[in-house]
Amino acid sequence: MYPRMRVPIRVRQAPVAARRFTDRAPEVVDATPTVIERTPVAEAIPPAPPRRLKRAEPNREAQKSKAQEQGELEMWRDRAQRLQAEMENFRKRQQRLADERIAADRERLLRSFLEVSDNLERALSAGETDAASLRQGVDLTHQAMARLLKQEGAELVQAQGQPFDPTWHEAVSTVPCQHTETEPDTVVEVLQAGYRVGDRLLRPARVIVAT
Repeated sequence: MYPRMRVPIRVRQAPVAARRFTDRAPEVVDATPTVIERTPVAEAIPPAPPRRLKRAEPNREAQKSKAQEQGELEMWRDRAQRLQAEMENFRKRQQRLADERIAADRERLLRSFLEVSDNLERALSAGETDAASLRQGVDLTHQAMARLLKQEGAELVQAQGQPFDPTWHEAVSTVPCQHTETEPDTVVEVLQAGYRVGDRLLRPARVIVAT
């Protein structure tokens, strides 16, 4: 067992400032944190109701516009069909009127020729007649034919003694101008009369031309 020994301990005093600081009573600080009671967030904000998925509703304006367009399309289609039917009826009516007019003109022309035929028949059925009477009958028939042609708008093409015009004349023969004492390219004889209707040639005059 070891013997006890006294060891001297020297105690150093703290400086004055340090002693003054240590002489103060220490401030007691409550280490327990202050708890502030607050309303829980979950209780302060009410929970949002569950969202319900809305079914896609049809656009009424689009449907209304589509219905209007369909109605207008049907209206124009109906009008087009009616117009086409009216045009077809008009075409048929005009064709029928044209056919009736042509038939009426043909009947009128044939009735006019019947007068000429009656004159020829009377001249042939007269029996034995002199040349003067026969000539008179033929002359009356020719006059009736001329009136008929004029009534229908046919005019005689002037050719005798006129300059040759290939528009209205048809040269079937030529003769030297020295033999006829006429100017060259002049019609000296008409073999068949020509006729025209206005500015349209109905039949050219067949002529002999001096060259």
